[in-house]
Amino acid sequence: MSDVLFSAVTTGFLMVRLFRGPWLRNPQYLAAAICGSVLAALMLHLFWPVMDDSFVVGGVTGLAGSWAGMALFDMAVGMV
Repeated sequence: MSDVLFSAVTTGFLMVRLFRGPWLRNPQYLAAAICGSVLAALMLHLFWPVMDDSFVVGGVTGLAGSWAGMALFDMAVGMV
């Protein structure tokens, strides 16, 4: 489980760097991406624990979770 969470956190860093630019200028997106990817990894472990060790499913879960975290943050900021 710890390797999936580590992968989720590093995927959050990667997604923010690719889509939003430097991390120091966008720490709010980094926090949203890390929270989203960790939440997605925990949901994967909750509903489908066999796939925790899968390289492909774990990677896709981290990517989708970090993207969803950034998208939800954009929606929340846009509503204010």
